[in-house]
Amino acid sequence: MQPGADGRVYKCGYCGTQAQVAVGADQVAAGMSLDLSNVDALLAQLARMLQQVVPQETKVQASGAHVHVIEVMLGQDGFLLRREGQNVVSQHKKVVRGVALKSKDVPLDQLVALLAEALSRHANVNAQAGQLAAQLLRR
Repeated sequence: MQPGADGRVYKCGYCGTQAQVAVGADQVAAGMSLDLSNVDALLAQLARMLQQVVPQETKVQASGAHVHVIEVMLGQDGFLLRREGQNVVSQHKKVVRGVALKSKDVPLDQLVALLAEALSRHANVNAQAGQLAAQLLRR
């Protein structure tokens, strides 16, 4: 079976059978392939990717190519990456009906893993976001 354009539907070239599969967080994380050691490249790449695949859920503050803040809301998960000098402050929050119930600073690698999980969930429940999987899995 070969994956279709959205990365979630596989089709047999011989008999035409189709099957929809869930997109795993590990697949999304691998597709993102972010370099956590270079803050400028990380923020620029992440902002560009998120604006392409989940534009309504993403807010980016930048000066030219220099990204200062990335905010993403995916369901009940909120993510914030904010540049402070040579470092990045990364926060994850749980939101219910617009109210943040729990917000905490997390290490950058952990935030990327949480973001990959949230993107995976979002892609699996939102047909339009299925394009996210296709874009990430083709990288």
